[in-house]
Amino acid sequence: METEQLIIFEVSDIDGKERVDRYLARVLPEMSRQRIQKLIKNDQCQLNDELCTSGSSVKNGDLIHLSLSEPVADRVLEPAPLDIDILYEDDDVIVVNKAAGVVVHPGIGTLEPTLIEGILYHLNQGRGDLPGPEDRPGIVHRLDKDTSGVMVIAKHAKAHESLAEQFREKTNLREYVALLDGVLKDLEITVESHLARDPMQRLRFKSIPLGEKAPNSARYAKSIFKKRMVFGKRLTLVNVRLSTGRTHQIRAHARSLNAPVWGDPVYGRQKPLPLMLPGPIKRELEAVGRQLLHARLLGFKHPSTGRLLSFEAPLPLDFRTVLQLLKDCGEVD
Repeated sequence: METEQLIIFEVSDIDGKERVDRYLARVLPEMSRQRIQKLIKNDQCQLNDELCTSGSSVKNGDLIHLSLSEPVADRVLEPAPLDIDILYEDDDVIVVNKAAGVVVHPGIGTLEPTLIEGILYHLNQGRGDLPGPEDRPGIVHRLDKDTSGVMVIAKHAKAHESLAEQFREKTNLREYVALLDGVLKDLEITVESHLARDPMQRLRFKSIPLGEKAPNSARYAKSIFKKRMVFGKRLTLVNVRLSTGRTHQIRAHARSLNAPVWGDPVYGRQKPLPLMLPGPIKRELEAVGRQLLHARLLGFKHPSTGRLLSFEAPLPLDFRTVLQLLKDCGEVD
């Protein structure tokens, strides 16, 4: 597996706005504009933690993450059969309920079919060719491999730009459901911090409280946790509303509350479950094998009509099974 090469820097010294591909070509003269555009097309460039297009605009203070890792040589983005739960579809967008375990887009070491390849297969049914560059589905936002829930995919470049702008400006609606390994003190807790790569663990982000010194690469993040139920004086079911959408935001903020998402292999903790929890519940919890985090609700303006749309994805079976066992065994505080 190839080591990731990542460039992170803050945009500065420009007047107004500038296209991201032109800006990168100017500040990285050792790289050709053709290569920069290829990296952007391959979803290897993030602007303020969101994927961008070559035509996306940057301004002073924006943060760019540029991955220089080359794609796996024998992996070509192409249609692949995949069971996709489509919640809504029209000429501009596809809204899906992504299953846990599905990777959104191929990356280094990805071997299994991905969501974007499944979407390509879905769009290519009954056609003899693949969509052209302007009509190719585009990922606007991502969910981690083991996070389930609702996502929107743009069917063409114009729709992608409209949706990406909404995600950048934080005008859309995103709400998650999570089972936390810990008990929250209050019914509602707002977490505001700066998130930055943890120097001790490259795969993890560190939540740095506002007012404390943070690296230039750190980004402001805000999450609102609402407590719904507590089970066995140990587990808390919460709704989480996002005011920003940073990488690993909920997972990092939950850890900062000393209540990581249950089953999280990166942010979780190794701590025995309390004896008061019955055996069947313990076995089910330990068998989950992923973080119990689900994107329940997504709202946005339709890129063509401007109409406000809202979609909800039901909890997957493993999450529902755990909650049902907890409730049936009377472990609600």
